[in-house]
Amino acid sequence: MFKLVEAWNRLLDGLMIKDSRKARLKTSIEPSYEEISSTLRSIPDLMFELDEDGRYWDVRVNRPELLIAPSENLIGTTIKQYMPAESANIVMQALEDAKSNGYSHGIHLYLPTPLGERWFEVSIARKEIKDAIKAKPRFIVLSRDIHERKLAYLAAERLAYRDQLTDLPNRYILQIELIDKLRLQFAKGFHCALLFIDLDDFKLVNDRHGHHIGDQLLKAVAKRLSSIVRKEDVLIRWGGDEFVIVIQQLPSKQEEAEQHVASICHHIAEKTSKPYMLKQNEITCHLSIGASVFNHIGDDMESMIELADKAMYKTKQTDKQGFSIYCAENI
Repeated sequence: MFKLVEAWNRLLDGLMIKDSRKARLKTSIEPSYEEISSTLRSIPDLMFELDEDGRYWDVRVNRPELLIAPSENLIGTTIKQYMPAESANIVMQALEDAKSNGYSHGIHLYLPTPLGERWFEVSIARKEIKDAIKAKPRFIVLSRDIHERKLAYLAAERLAYRDQLTDLPNRYILQIELIDKLRLQFAKGFHCALLFIDLDDFKLVNDRHGHHIGDQLLKAVAKRLSSIVRKEDVLIRWGGDEFVIVIQQLPSKQEEAEQHVASICHHIAEKTSKPYMLKQNEITCHLSIGASVFNHIGDDMESMIELADKAMYKTKQTDKQGFSIYCAENI
């Protein structure tokens, strides 16, 4: 009997010690948890926890006015229910990348908010989970408001790569963006073409009507050319009274590609030859067009531009159809 009482007392003592340890542990954990929560709340970025399906598991923000929807509405829903389709697809791809690589960053998204549409930079990291084999992957997503910085960048880019008079891309866009795109076209078997366009007797327009009318004519021609080119093609203000059009996805056979380009040149000449009414002045403008058709490219566009430029000057000399197309036999 004595031994039983002694064992009971030891058990009670052990329970009391465990309870005491639990109390001390709880006392130490509570401030740590509160400190972490306070730190997370002070982060200026929007923080989300998503699974691989794009479902919201947690939302922590200190600027709710930047949320696409109230946080209580987001929990349990997916990004596809609130984000524009294109943005949601970009995030889903980033989640796939983070699943494979552990992270994905540098994604820029233009999203609706209560303050209006704003730019955000999104970074994603895969969350380490115990028993990750059985559990679905989770991801920590940080979304930073970069709206003002992005607008400043876009404004600077516009100044650098857009023509101020016509708002068309300028010549630098060829080297910055187009070369890699053209190489992809060639890898798929397509031909491409470069049209070099010059306004005939533009100097006479300036001399007779003034430079302000000359500027208006350039803008009007740019507008007509813009209405002709396809969305996959690129219209460029080259400088002065010159324009360049880069035509993509032409047939793989050279002869068919040239026929297609000839049809485009005819259409351009027809559309742009109709009179322009500019401040009560009726002005008729004709274009000279030179074209180079190609299915490969070097390190730059200079050779293609030079060939199209030569073809354009041949047009000015002969003036038979308003355009000339480069091929090995006629240049």
